[in-house]
Amino acid sequence: MIGIFCGKGEYPRIIIDSCQRQKIGFCLLFVDGCDRTFIYPDVPKLTFKLGQVGKVFQFLKLNGVKKVTFAGHVKRPELFDLSLDLEGFKCLIRLWKILFCAGDDALLRAIADIFKERGIELISGTNFLKGAFFSEGVFSERKPTAEEQSEIELGIKESQMLGIRDVGQSIVVSGDSVIAKEDASGTDALIDRCFDGVLVKTSKPQQDFRMDLPVIGVQTIENLHRHDFRGLVVEAGRTIILDKAGVLRKVDEYGLFLQAVKIRKKHKVFVVAGESSGDYLGGRLIKDLKKIDEDIEFVGIGGPCMEEAGLINLCPISKLSIIGIWEVIGKIFFIKDLIKKTVDTVINYNPDVIVTIDSSGFTHRIDKQVKKKNPNIPIVHYVSPPVWAWRGWRAKSLHKFIDKLMVLLPFEKDFLKNYGVNTTFVGHPIASDADFVRDDKLRSNDLTITLLPGSRPSELEHHMPILKKFSELMIEKHPEVRFYLPTVKTVAPLIKKYVEDWKYKPTVSTKKLKKVKAYNLSHIAVAASGTVTLELAKMGLPFVAIYKTSFITYKFVKWLIKIPYVCLVNILNGTSLVPELLQDSCTPENIAETVENILDTDLKYRQINGFAKIIKTLKVDRMKAAQEVYVYIKNRKKRQ
Repeated sequence: MIGIFCGKGEYPRIIIDSCQRQKIGFCLLFVDGCDRTFIYPDVPKLTFKLGQVGKVFQFLKLNGVKKVTFAGHVKRPELFDLSLDLEGFKCLIRLWKILFCAGDDALLRAIADIFKERGIELISGTNFLKGAFFSEGVFSERKPTAEEQSEIELGIKESQMLGIRDVGQSIVVSGDSVIAKEDASGTDALIDRCFDGVLVKTSKPQQDFRMDLPVIGVQTIENLHRHDFRGLVVEAGRTIILDKAGVLRKVDEYGLFLQAVKIRKKHKVFVVAGESSGDYLGGRLIKDLKKIDEDIEFVGIGGPCMEEAGLINLCPISKLSIIGIWEVIGKIFFIKDLIKKTVDTVINYNPDVIVTIDSSGFTHRIDKQVKKKNPNIPIVHYVSPPVWAWRGWRAKSLHKFIDKLMVLLPFEKDFLKNYGVNTTFVGHPIASDADFVRDDKLRSNDLTITLLPGSRPSELEHHMPILKKFSELMIEKHPEVRFYLPTVKTVAPLIKKYVEDWKYKPTVSTKKLKKVKAYNLSHIAVAASGTVTLELAKMGLPFVAIYKTSFITYKFVKWLIKIPYVCLVNILNGTSLVPELLQDSCTPENIAETVENILDTDLKYRQINGFAKIIKTLKVDRMKAAQEVYVYIKNRKKRQ
């Protein structure tokens, strides 16, 4: 016996007719307010209000129901719509956050779990509707024009993006723009808000076909015609067509086109980076994974490098680029909300693997919550938190929420394995980056200095005024000096504001190859301590490391840190190869004096020779990180 939950529309009637043809026993459950005109004699039936959970399960038990299916639209309830019995109240407590905060797919999966606990299987209505789909192709007399095909491509991309966020399934496009997106009010309401467009309706990448099915019918075509739409696009094999003959007749009568498109099911990888250095690593990882397998979809949080590589970006990292205690406090509510939304999206999207990159204060919070909600989703973290430098106690818990830790520095593997963390040294991408090639022939005749103030707004706030004064001191002694300031797109506008009042403005660029050219032109660099120092080491460019932050952040970190150096090059070398000017020592005068000392002594040659040895220890097969992640993608079927 199958229980059919009947919502609005023609869909329930089609399921019932199919059951009768196949001689499958069924009973009917009507949500109060939905159509009950197709009540059949001698068929058990129940009308219930949303919230009457005990009443529903009692009816199912009395009729020996072991399987149920949902058919037809039911409006997502507001709290005052619910008529709670005792079981309903218990379910409300359990589903409270999902009901009022999460998307439809999350809610429906939670409902499916409740049925499963009662020994009832939730099955898809597609089991009864083998002939209710279109295969791939155009099914109307009118064919889409070339311009309309471009609209269709845009609509498919945007509808998939909308589905990932668990918001809706339909998009209206016109020209090169999206003019409206489906919300909780549904597809018909979306059409009513638009005029002269193309409707694209696809299933969500994480669609649960047991409950939430994309459906169109004659009424949809009538509505499109009333609003002068030009055509309709549905997903082949995954959109139910109610009354195919009637739909096609109306499409041709109104001069619309109807196309069914095949969306290839791809592997799904969710990637999160919290800052520019992570964006660089993420962009490279995405490109390398695509070399292994083109059929991978990448969704998550990143920056321009990851977007360029193919990431569907849910939040630009420019909104996250913060560091320091006071800076974090200022954005704590935004970050907490973003973490919650990201975790909800991950659970809905159900990727084959999650890759979080660096920024452990942000990404590990996502990792922990995802692992708690769905331990079957494997989590790979890329770049070890500096537990060997400070806050070492965190190493003890990493194995609880990370399935694989990919580290960039060779000594990190042995350190973390002592704490039971599944760790692999994948090399540092900069060490094998073919773009970072030293060319002494390009070295400028005039003194040239590269300035690298950092990639976070908070770093710029502290470093840019110091570098401005430093540049003035250098110009007094070397009038011919030139300055280059490579940066990233996320903070380039801020950099340009800072240099507006510089007497001698540096050349600002955001392109990677222009950065490489600046390194080759330069005689020395002044760099905020960070990943960029390894770029300088790879290029064999002498430099001085600087860093300044808020007083409280500095005191706190100084109290916790347990290694003698801050600059990565010095940490890897084990000695002070690069001068470090930190906090109170980070002054324009000290920087100028240190730069002159490096240029005038053999320290620059000692640095260059030391850099070459360090970079050699960081180099492994470029594809190593991608191969480690792909292991989890290949194991998808085994996990399912």
